[in-house]
Amino acid sequence: MVPFLYKIAEVFYRQYGAELYTHTFVFPNRRAGIFFQKYLAEIAGKPVFSPTVMTIQELFALLSPYQPADKIQLLVMLYGHFVKVSHSEESFDEFLYWGEMLLNDFSDVDKHLVDARQLFRNIRDLRSLETDKSYLTDKQIEAIRRFWTNFMPVENNKTKQHFLETWEVLLELYTAFRAELHEKQYAYEGMIFREVAERAKAKETLMPEFTDIVFVGLNALTPAETALLDYLKNTGAADFYWDYDFPMIRDEQNKASLWVKDNLRRFPSRFDVDDREEKPKTTIEVIGIPSGVGQAKQVTRILSDLIRTKEISDPDEAIDTAIILPDENLLLPVLYSIPEEIGKINVTMGYGLSHSSVSSLTEHIADLQRNVRTTNGASGFYYRFVLSILNHPLIGLSAKKEAEALKKHILDNNRIVVPVSELQTCSLFRLIFAPVVRQEQVADYLKDILTEVYNSLIGEKHGENATPNDTRPIDLEREFIVQYYKSVTRLQDTLQGVKELAVDTYFRLLKRLAQGLNVAFSGEPLSGLQIMGVLETRVLDFDNLILLSMNEGVYPLKKPVNSFIPFTLRKGFGLPTYEYQDSIYAYHFYRMISRAKRVYMLYDSRAEEMQTGEVSRYFYQLKYLYNDFFDIRERVMTYDVSAPQVLLVSVAKTPAVMQKLEAFREGGDRYLSASSVNNYINCPLQFYFTTIENLSEETEVQESVESDVFGTIFHKLMEVIYNRYKGKTVTPDILTTLAKDDAYLTRLIEQAFAEYYFKQKENPQPLQGQVYLIGEILRSYVKQT
Repeated sequence: MVPFLYKIAEVFYRQYGAELYTHTFVFPNRRAGIFFQKYLAEIAGKPVFSPTVMTIQELFALLSPYQPADKIQLLVMLYGHFVKVSHSEESFDEFLYWGEMLLNDFSDVDKHLVDARQLFRNIRDLRSLETDKSYLTDKQIEAIRRFWTNFMPVENNKTKQHFLETWEVLLELYTAFRAELHEKQYAYEGMIFREVAERAKAKETLMPEFTDIVFVGLNALTPAETALLDYLKNTGAADFYWDYDFPMIRDEQNKASLWVKDNLRRFPSRFDVDDREEKPKTTIEVIGIPSGVGQAKQVTRILSDLIRTKEISDPDEAIDTAIILPDENLLLPVLYSIPEEIGKINVTMGYGLSHSSVSSLTEHIADLQRNVRTTNGASGFYYRFVLSILNHPLIGLSAKKEAEALKKHILDNNRIVVPVSELQTCSLFRLIFAPVVRQEQVADYLKDILTEVYNSLIGEKHGENATPNDTRPIDLEREFIVQYYKSVTRLQDTLQGVKELAVDTYFRLLKRLAQGLNVAFSGEPLSGLQIMGVLETRVLDFDNLILLSMNEGVYPLKKPVNSFIPFTLRKGFGLPTYEYQDSIYAYHFYRMISRAKRVYMLYDSRAEEMQTGEVSRYFYQLKYLYNDFFDIRERVMTYDVSAPQVLLVSVAKTPAVMQKLEAFREGGDRYLSASSVNNYINCPLQFYFTTIENLSEETEVQESVESDVFGTIFHKLMEVIYNRYKGKTVTPDILTTLAKDDAYLTRLIEQAFAEYYFKQKENPQPLQGQVYLIGEILRSYVKQT
């Protein structure tokens, strides 16, 4: 079928031709604007001036005198006001979680033009409902009564009093926060929306330079957006086009239709966009796969089949095919599963920065810096955190040989605390293994490390044997590093005025910042296979759709609204609730599949822990309510997970094996210890591998003195002591003198520990902590013996 945006471009070019550049087109997202311009160029068939294209958010920002503020900047400012109005001693990083929740609540309040004074009113004022109801609607009164009856039925209890105090602070916090933003001419998104909407409702002149604005493909309008569209319609400056022609979206029993009637009635279209062409049944194939990564592998098979059957006619320009990922965690497995025939890929969705390798490396570095040890004025790091870094994939790509050598050194020498001097074996390790004592140092410390890793990946990408498939993951890692570097710089700039911040707090702030950021991949938006999230599909149409993670609870997402404002009050004051979100999800799904020829819905069929293995509700709606429009096929993939046959392991007593055993006879050069005899009794095969073939388990750092090391040290002590009296008669006086010579015993114990435990024979040190106590136990054994 003809894409919706193509028809819009066709209608307007037919009406205005080369004069279309005087119009401004407003879309739900930037991607839609780019495709609209592509279709317009195809229709024109010659170079023409493009109309202005923008998103609804960009339009509000253009009309507002405020500058959008950075999220971290907003949180720092909000925290300052919170401390003032609440007199709280809560730290900034403790405030972060619900600080973000407050920002979201404030933005919702403003976008929906709610009277904040009414919403945050304290309970004593709300109790005046019985006598004064003039300031609230009947719906709001009923919602508030129901909330206080069900949530806190007991009069004058402590919980209700605490809730009252919190809401009093919220109103003061909201007012003071907005006042400072207004003074500095900054704003969060909701504040920008409210400012523009209030001027529109007051019929002020908003933008005399714009006379023809066309809104395309919008749906769930907030009251602020509705106010602006009303204003522009009444001034004759706006036209509106809705993507509502699919029967399922117009079905009043379908949640997707929530806004259809109101939008069509309130904002009619000037021109008729004919979308009544005969549409063949869409083929929908629903595939259950017992694995998340298995879904990514199934994408490979689907794409290969589409290429083989010519449904993708040109694999290098597969722009009519899109992979939709409701769960962004599957992005990397999908990218690694794209067939080689697909030449170009455009990733329009973001990937959570907190899921990246560079983010996990930074967390390991944070653990490292939290556990700096200082002994005799020399700094060192706990070996577990050192090994976590040395085993990290990015370190393997950047300094593999040096990392392997350093791991061997730590294990061979049983380094529990690794001195800094032993760690700085290359330029990257000199940067990483440098103690950081002040938070002001952290940003530059991390940026130096990120720069070094990035540069080393450039060398890896241009290696002699590197192929395009080999370099794809490296390109992704480099993109993550660039975005993480920018995040560190942003945090550094934002925290310039924040004093007394601990190093640990800085790392936690950085982690929080990464959790809220997505990495946008670079690519050519108008060519190649499209990989995108659900929101990026708005107003776009594709012939082939591959939808992953189509599980109930994933799409639609089952997620509570994190808010300080209870559900009943949100509903009473017209703020978004989960019902609102359900309608948005339904609209996106049905609009997305409305013009597709082939749809593949993949879901994880595993039922374990919190996962039900159930396919999305939308599949059942398609199957039982709208099956006249679709050709639906179902199948469940299974994998053979039977355990492989365990082969019997045995060793025949060949002449070669018997010859090795001869070495243990009397007069031979080897001997059997008591533990090796026990091994033979318990498991002859283990005895063969460990004693005859000298195979051993992988070396590990011993944090405590194990029984074998304890026995070795004790035997060494007794050997050294009695060697002094070899060939002599040991009298009671000699033993008494020896037992009293604590300095001599201390020296022997320290030397034995240095050789057999610390693996530093030439550098005996005074024992400390647990090792000191074990040394004292050995001293008592020696004296008793």
